[in-house]
Amino acid sequence: MSSDQPSVVTAPQAIPQAATGHVPAGDATIMIFGASGDLTARKLMPALFDLWYEGYLSDASPIIGVARRPKSDEEFRNEIFADVNGNVRAGQISPERWSQFASRLHYLQLDIANPSDYAPLVNGLVPIEQAAGTQGKRVVYLATAPDLFLSAVEGLSQSGLVPGRESADWLRVVFEKPFGHDLASAQELSTQLRRFLREDQIYRIDHYLGKETVQNILLFRFGNSIFEPLFNRNHIDHVQITVAESQGMERGRGGYYDHSGALRDVLQNHVLQLLCLIAMEPPALFGARDLHDEKLKVLKALSGGNRGDVASWVIPGQYSAGVVDGKPAASYLSEERIPPDSRTETYVAMKVQVDNWRWAGVPFYLRTGKRMPSRVSEIAIQFKLPPLNLFSTVECEGDICDLVGARPNRLVFRIQPSESIKLSFSTKRPGMNYQIHPVTMDFNYDATFKQALPEAYERLLLDVLRGDSTLFLRTDELEAAWQFVTPVLEYWSRHQTVPEPYRAGSWGPRSADDLLLRDSRNWRTPSST
Repeated sequence: MSSDQPSVVTAPQAIPQAATGHVPAGDATIMIFGASGDLTARKLMPALFDLWYEGYLSDASPIIGVARRPKSDEEFRNEIFADVNGNVRAGQISPERWSQFASRLHYLQLDIANPSDYAPLVNGLVPIEQAAGTQGKRVVYLATAPDLFLSAVEGLSQSGLVPGRESADWLRVVFEKPFGHDLASAQELSTQLRRFLREDQIYRIDHYLGKETVQNILLFRFGNSIFEPLFNRNHIDHVQITVAESQGMERGRGGYYDHSGALRDVLQNHVLQLLCLIAMEPPALFGARDLHDEKLKVLKALSGGNRGDVASWVIPGQYSAGVVDGKPAASYLSEERIPPDSRTETYVAMKVQVDNWRWAGVPFYLRTGKRMPSRVSEIAIQFKLPPLNLFSTVECEGDICDLVGARPNRLVFRIQPSESIKLSFSTKRPGMNYQIHPVTMDFNYDATFKQALPEAYERLLLDVLRGDSTLFLRTDELEAAWQFVTPVLEYWSRHQTVPEPYRAGSWGPRSADDLLLRDSRNWRTPSST
């Protein structure tokens, strides 16, 4: 480390592996294509440092950044230090710790789209792997634009870095979203990739599936005998899934987003995956294949929640000027790199149903949007009211109390921020009368578990190294999700649908409220705390 390195505070000593039971994932080379990008700096490198710091990443595994610009190993290490220091769960990194981690960092230059660059890449890779003892065991993370996916895989194959089925060597390639922009493009990309890779070599990442609360949905449902029998049409009135973002088009993201929109960017992947975890049947075994099979059944059973055309059950919106977090927010059409006549939706709400025995007649209300009041993601499961309302319900604000309508039980999974699980139910209000008082049982991760929760990318990177595809998307699962949303995209295109404006800092357009009001229901207002 150079003498002008920023001063740092010594991080706590790592807990010995013997005390924690942590088992390293095994020796393997980790290559990150697109190592100069924002994803590498903000997510991947901090996650890899934390995995190493906590004993999950083998000391032998080299981490190789691959990008187009010329750069020395030392320059790459200094750049990564600036990105990682203070942005990891270990806090500020001591010089000793950084020196240990940085010794595994290397940089190789590659123009992904240039086939002639792959031979020099292999020449640079061989001595690094020989020194580390990781020859033939590789993870390649494609933190690149989607239009480079096929070029990268073809280059890896032609340079001999994709082992055959009978080989003792292995390769796992991680693909960031978006994976296609509709059903046809997703199918075409999958077909092209199968020329070079097997399904077990493809890892399509959805970082939401790495979040602690998302994983806990499965354990909560199938590890507690008192709850799983309630997840069906007999007990549940409806389900709401919200993925809200307060940000707009920061960091020049408008150029990408305007070709994507809320439906492609979030609902097709994150939101539908959350729906699958709530609606799926118990798998026969807790393994990748069994979980994927059950999620696929849910996606195939999805349909629009109303009879009629798409406009009756899908509401697109686009934010106008407003106020978010107390600061003025420009309209979407005024954002950088956004055409003034853009019809891209920054919000989408829909009513869907799962046409199977368990969920027949239960509506699922889904919504996601930009420039909303707060950044919050949650699943709210509302149970049916008792068949007879025998008691009056009292709610109080300060010393003022009033009789209100009966309050249904509700189970809420808070995914971000302040990860938690909350169950609301009724109890007797103290006094001489039989009156109901709504209360909430609240399990909060931060209050119960004092250690910081692992970042989603930590869990998912570790799973790739272990060869566990449970939390990744299988080809048929991905295509089933596209098969559901593509008719919506085609309808909007065919009818030149203009998204309904909603004020930045609000919870979406009026028509989204009407979508539920027609069913005598209302959107729940999530809290960011």
